[in-house]
Amino acid sequence: MSVHLFGIRHHGPGCARSLLSALEALQPDAILVEGPPDAEELFSLMFAEGMRPPVAILIYPPDAPQRAVFYPFAEFSPEWQAARYAHEQNIPLRWMDLPHRHRLAMEDALAAAQQEAAQQEADTAEQADAAGEADATPSAQPEPSLVDSSPTEPTIEDDPLGALALAAGYSDRELWWEHQIEQRQDPVGLFEGIMEAMTALRSTTDKDAQREPRRFEAEREAYMRQTIRLAEREGFQRIAVICGAWHVPALASLEGAKEDTALLKGLPKTKVAATWTPWTYSRLSYRSGYGAGVRSPGWYEHLWLSPKSAPTRWIAQAARLLREEGLDASSASVIETVRLAEALAALRDLPMPGLAELTEAIRSVLCTGDEAPLALIRRKLEVGERLGTVPESPPTLPLQKDLETQQKRLRLKPSTEIKTFDFDLRKDNDLARSHLLHRLNLLGIDWGTTETVHGKAGTFHEFWRLQWDVEFVVKIIEASVWGHTVEGAATASALDQAAGAESVATLTHLLDKALMAHLAAAIEPLLDQLRKQAAVASDVQHLMEALPPLARVARYGDVRQTRTEHLRPVLEGFLERIYIGLAPACSSLDQDAAYSMAHHIDNVQDCLDLLNEPDYLTRWQGTLADLLDDDTLHGLIRGRCCRLLLDKQAITDDELHRRTRLALSPVVPAIDAAYWIEGLLRGSPTVLLHQDAVWIALDRWLRELDADMFTELLPLLRRAFKDMPRPPRRSIGEKVKRLSQHAGADHTLAPATLENSLNRERAELVLPIIAHLLGAEQGKA
Repeated sequence: MSVHLFGIRHHGPGCARSLLSALEALQPDAILVEGPPDAEELFSLMFAEGMRPPVAILIYPPDAPQRAVFYPFAEFSPEWQAARYAHEQNIPLRWMDLPHRHRLAMEDALAAAQQEAAQQEADTAEQADAAGEADATPSAQPEPSLVDSSPTEPTIEDDPLGALALAAGYSDRELWWEHQIEQRQDPVGLFEGIMEAMTALRSTTDKDAQREPRRFEAEREAYMRQTIRLAEREGFQRIAVICGAWHVPALASLEGAKEDTALLKGLPKTKVAATWTPWTYSRLSYRSGYGAGVRSPGWYEHLWLSPKSAPTRWIAQAARLLREEGLDASSASVIETVRLAEALAALRDLPMPGLAELTEAIRSVLCTGDEAPLALIRRKLEVGERLGTVPESPPTLPLQKDLETQQKRLRLKPSTEIKTFDFDLRKDNDLARSHLLHRLNLLGIDWGTTETVHGKAGTFHEFWRLQWDVEFVVKIIEASVWGHTVEGAATASALDQAAGAESVATLTHLLDKALMAHLAAAIEPLLDQLRKQAAVASDVQHLMEALPPLARVARYGDVRQTRTEHLRPVLEGFLERIYIGLAPACSSLDQDAAYSMAHHIDNVQDCLDLLNEPDYLTRWQGTLADLLDDDTLHGLIRGRCCRLLLDKQAITDDELHRRTRLALSPVVPAIDAAYWIEGLLRGSPTVLLHQDAVWIALDRWLRELDADMFTELLPLLRRAFKDMPRPPRRSIGEKVKRLSQHAGADHTLAPATLENSLNRERAELVLPIIAHLLGAEQGKA
């Protein structure tokens, strides 16, 4: 009977290849792998049809799915290859890590102990203050039984590979690992060397197993030893144990069974569930589940698939990628890149170019020193965009099943690539796609986001940007509390959000989302609640903020096949209260409040433009005219009202010129005039481009400002022009310059023009009198 320990690095292709060679030589009759026993029933599906790595085991407490833990696997993960070997050889496979039913419960207990300790400390401080003591006595401090007060700096346990790399003179742990393991030609002695290195490292660490997280690691290793002892009692003769390299020295000796039993006795438990989920290479770069991520999973897959010709094939793939993006990558450049990579490897005494040498060669030759194409290679090749798949057999929640069914029916396949769609809402399939994405957004699953695309006509177009995130599976689990179907869950979630809504604006946005998602069961309850809150709402700005969603629904509802006849009374009630309450709401506003009100006024104008109802527009323009005539209001508000009325041709050019002269007259404070200008100029400059009188008045006003006031108002004036596109802004500047030059020319030509219009005979009669008054002789005058 013998136990053989194989210390590996998670997701290391070099370890995986060496492990397979060692297993072939050993021919074990049982394999024990560091992994979650909670999901043991799922491991029978690892090699079922439809399973394609990268994939992950998801373990979570049903009542708190946000605490989910992922155990990812790639094709080149040593654990995956060990499981494949056991499957092909029909060898028993056991998972021997501490189960998550204990680990999650232990986290709860630790959090409760920390909270209790903090409360004790607060109570002690309060008692000390009450007694008039400056400091609490040492005996009053909480016992540190479960509270880890150790420093949070990284330790050897956190990064043993980093410690070995540092000892070897490497600043980059990935580079050290690649040189020592991934480029290793002979696997003989590898696992013995790993055990020796880890034994040396562990001998330098703190032996206090009562402190967290060391106590937790001790419990994990005790459980692993118990699993090995159980395999021995079952009569297996050649047991292969595969675990993280750090744990190997702790599993070398199986003595101390009683101590392990005592350590594990009474561990708390909680209920957990488990399932398989697709994973991505980009997510393998995160620390998740049992192991550290790897920085370059795409490169590691390449090493796994093409160990001997990896450098040449890698450069060829990089060149192909650049060509697909329309960048130059000739065959001659590829050859030179290969030569440079091999020369770098020879200079560094390496058996073959590694990722560092290949990256330097690609940067120098293929990318000609440009970092942008190199970033593309990093994202698409070095990291990779592969998304795994899982079969339909794993246990899934009804909500997830319903979503998968709809994804297939609507031909919306999840992908980690960013994809854009133009949905034609007149088509049943596109409309159903839109409904599904809007429902998922209501559940917090942002698979798709809507986008605005200029140049596309028609209200029946809806543009989406889709990108699937593998962690959406956790949000699906969380959303399962609302229902077993996407529609039912979205309806329940919307109504729950409405129940906690404290403003009319929040309710109207929810109503807008519910209509977009076609949640018929939520519409009437939302409308009822909206009517109730609107009846008692007193804040005009809240009503103005709530108006855009109602206007969009009222305007586009027929395109989305939603009934909107019940919205009109609510919409008209909102508008009536805005007409009446806007003037009082605009009085006595400071700068920030004025900007906020101007924004809401613009929103109301946009809504009325969208609705295109003449009666609504007439009432609104009358309200704006009343505000425009009220000199007590903030200049920004009056200037904005003037501009909106001008845009709708509700005031004439002459009226605009008159109001501009009044707003910029010397009796008006300069700061009020500047705000008026900003309100007038906001928006498209086209309407104002040909208003010469406005620009002459503005130019004259600016010229008359003293230096200090000009400096004070300059940021405000810049803000008035900052949103203008550059071409109109340049045209306005040229116009003002031309108008100023013309005005100056008129002044210089005035004497000549005056001379031509005078009666010279009558003028000569007064010259002697003027000469006498000036004391000059008449002939010289």
